[in-house]
Parts: sequence; structure tokens; C-alpha cells
Amino acid sequence: MASFNILTKLKTLAVETDYRISFFKPTTQQAKMNRNLIIKLFIAWAVAIFGFQILLKIIEKPVPEEALVRFIPAWHRIEAGLGTDNDLQDIGRSMVQVTGKLTLEPGEYAILKDGISWTLSELLPEHELADLQESVIRLNRLREEIVSLQDPEYLAAKESVISTAAPALDIGEGTLLAQLLAIGLVENMAVMEDQSRERIPEIMSLYLTHNRSVLTDTIFLGFPFHYFYSAVFLLVFFIGLCWIYCHRTDKLHARLNFLEAHD
Repeated sequence: MASFNILTKLKTLAVETDYRISFFKPTTQQAKMNRNLIIKLFIAWAVAIFGFQILLKIIEKPVPEEALVRFIPAWHRIEAGLGTDNDLQDIGRSMVQVTGKLTLEPGEYAILKDGISWTLSELLPEHELADLQESVIRLNRLREEIVSLQDPEYLAAKESVISTAAPALDIGEGTLLAQLLAIGLVENMAVMEDQSRERIPEIMSLYLTHNRSVLTDTIFLGFPFHYFYSAVFLLVFFIGLCWIYCHRTDKLHARLNFLEAHD
């Protein structure tokens, strides 16, 4: 009986002295003010991050790159049978530029290779086209055999392709575009699949159109503003919120005469 009475008293004492802490239902003034401060700082943090992203989405507009601006009218003239050599060079250079995009899918890359190769077949005389095709076949074979990209025979084969193909598209032989061009050709250059012809304008528009606004075009301290805001300002802002929390908490403790125990 005595042990039963002791157990009953312990249960009653536990109920009367509930030490459980709830962030959303604080039981003291200090806890309530601390909760409110945390909520305010969290809202400020969320608005700074997600509000900026929402603002970017609201004011952004699709803007084509210069390469796409040249490509579209030239492609339409070629499709209508009114294209000139300059039009062929414009679409060829633009397609080579897109082959350098890291996010390009393998299927899309193959389609652009068809388009670039066909463009060269339209620009080059038959004997030069035949020589170029032989160089492309040799280069592709070496790419499968070599163990180093510095292989002399491979570099010579690539230079042979560049020396013919790059001038035809008015591309400097020592440029990055020339390097992309050398590995972006198919062996049967005079044939472009119907699927490739249909998909090329779509692929070009996808990779040469970017959403831009005053927030992305404005340069601030040498960086585009949206980059500076995300990479630098938000980091400083977070540190500032931490300082505000500590400062306000110290003032709150002083106002409520809240003293911490020290050993």
C-alpha cells in the first residue's frame, strides 16, 4: 500500500510539473517572444530567397541569342529555295555553336551533325567535298583507335578536316568553333534526314533562347545582379539574420531579467 501511494504521488507531481517544451505553444513570455522572433527571421529569409526567384519568373522574357537571330531568316530562305552562300554559312556557324552546349542530348547532337555536314556539302565544290569526306572518315576511324588526343596522326587528320571545313563556313581555323566543327561531321555529308530537317529549328530555338530581365542584364560589382544576389548577398544576409537573432535575444533576456546559470 505504501509503495502504491508513493507511485500515485509521483504521477501527480509529474502532471503538475510538465517540463515538455513546444515551439508552437510556448508557456512563458520569454519562450513566446523567442518564437515570434524566429518566425519573423524565417519569413525574412524565405522572402529573400523564394521571393527573388518568383520575381525573376514574373519579369523574365525569352531573348534569342544573336546566332539564333541570324539562323531563323537564313533557314527560312534556304527552305524556300532562296538561300545564298551567306545564308548557308550563317546556319552552319550557328549549328556548330550549339554543338558546344553541354546540355545537348546525344540525339540532338546527331541531328545537328547531319545539318552541319549537309550545309558544307552545299557550299563546297564536288572535288573538295570528296576530299573532306575522306578526311572525316579517316578522323572518325582514328578517334576509335587512339589512346591519346595528342596522337600526331589524329591531330593531323583533324587539321585536315578543319583546313577545308572551317573556311567554307567562315570560321577561324584556330578557334574553338573550328575544333567543334572537326568532330561534328558525318561521313555521308550530302544527305540530311527529313527528321533532322524538321527538328533543327526546334533544337536551335531551345538552346539559343534564354529567359532574361533587368535583374539578369544589370551588372553589379562586376557580376550579373542575379548572380551577385544569389552567391554573395544571400550569404551575407543569412549571417546578418544570425547576428540579429543573437542581438535581439540578448536584449530580450536583459528586459526579462533572464539570467543564465554559470558554473
